[in-house]
Amino acid sequence: MKKLLLAGALFSSFSYAILYEYPYVYKDPRIMGMGGANVAVGGYTASLFHNPAGLSKIKKEAGFEVDLLGFTAAISEDGYDFLQDFQDALDTGDLDGDGDADDDKLRAVNEVIKKYRGKVLHFSIDTFPSIARNFGKFAFGLGGIAVAKLDGVPHQGYGSQGVVSVDASLTYGGLGGVSYKIGDLALGVGVKYLQRDSVVKDFTARELIENQDNLEDYITDEVKKSSSAVGVDIGAIYDLPKIFGFTPSVGVSYLNIGDLDFGDAGKVPATLNAGLALSYERNSAFLNNLTFAFDVVDITKNYEQDDDWGKRLRAGVQFNVWSGKWSDFILRVGSYQGYWTAGAEFRLALLRIVATTYAEEVGAYSGQDDNRRYMLSVYLSW
Repeated sequence: MKKLLLAGALFSSFSYAILYEYPYVYKDPRIMGMGGANVAVGGYTASLFHNPAGLSKIKKEAGFEVDLLGFTAAISEDGYDFLQDFQDALDTGDLDGDGDADDDKLRAVNEVIKKYRGKVLHFSIDTFPSIARNFGKFAFGLGGIAVAKLDGVPHQGYGSQGVVSVDASLTYGGLGGVSYKIGDLALGVGVKYLQRDSVVKDFTARELIENQDNLEDYITDEVKKSSSAVGVDIGAIYDLPKIFGFTPSVGVSYLNIGDLDFGDAGKVPATLNAGLALSYERNSAFLNNLTFAFDVVDITKNYEQDDDWGKRLRAGVQFNVWSGKWSDFILRVGSYQGYWTAGAEFRLALLRIVATTYAEEVGAYSGQDDNRRYMLSVYLSW
């Protein structure tokens, strides 16, 4: 994980566009498949990142919900090709036979930067092992998190930002939460303690080449910023009377009270969020659940990047094709920041695989500059 973070200096950059992406700790592929809407839905340990009261929505009859030995990888369009091309450029030898291989590498690096200039590159890998259980009135969830994230846009190379401006982070730690039901009202509270290592620096092409043999030491000793932060979350979900067999729910959460502040390593601001959900369930192995959800996040507009409402909207649908003791298959679609999302989840015995695509708005308003991303998660679960 550490090497992935430090390798970010080779292929990620930071420009005006990335400044408009909202800061976050973790994106669950199941929730992102339905547009990132989960404030009034819950049902996962990962609901701690949306509303701790959502722990009350974990199925009681399932017993302990355990996710173990799993990873999620995400990449944006053009990301893999850029990584391959950049490594090829660094491997360039003395092409013209003048005895100066560094100049040839410099020219090769500049050609790669030129090819991908203006394209947002995103890479991430994370793991979130967790355990949760709903006992009826009381539910709890505990997990450990590690997220390595790299974002960037190559530059022209002639300005003050050079050719590569790195924005990379490694965030890790633990979190937990509890939920308690009073009739149809569920109240929740969550706490997380996280450490973050952050690398934010402008690099020139020559600087990368000159330090390629000791780049890890160079970044660790001179560039990396490290700090820890504690976040406290509260939330509530209220189930309304059924309408035509559907159960409506409303939810509200206040996350990262007082800000999740890592100092020089970055900040995730406190956000007030609200959501609506409509769920239909029937006792059948096939077509047994249909859920609609709609969220508005950061109602008080604490995200400093912009004040656009379109970027703060989430909506999605989840459809259980079948659910059984040994296998499940779930489809999801949604809208996240104005862009479509889709996902599929398949479980066979202990193996769970989730594939998701969504687009992050990296501009100042919804519809300006979308960055399509693809996620694949593989977990051992029971």
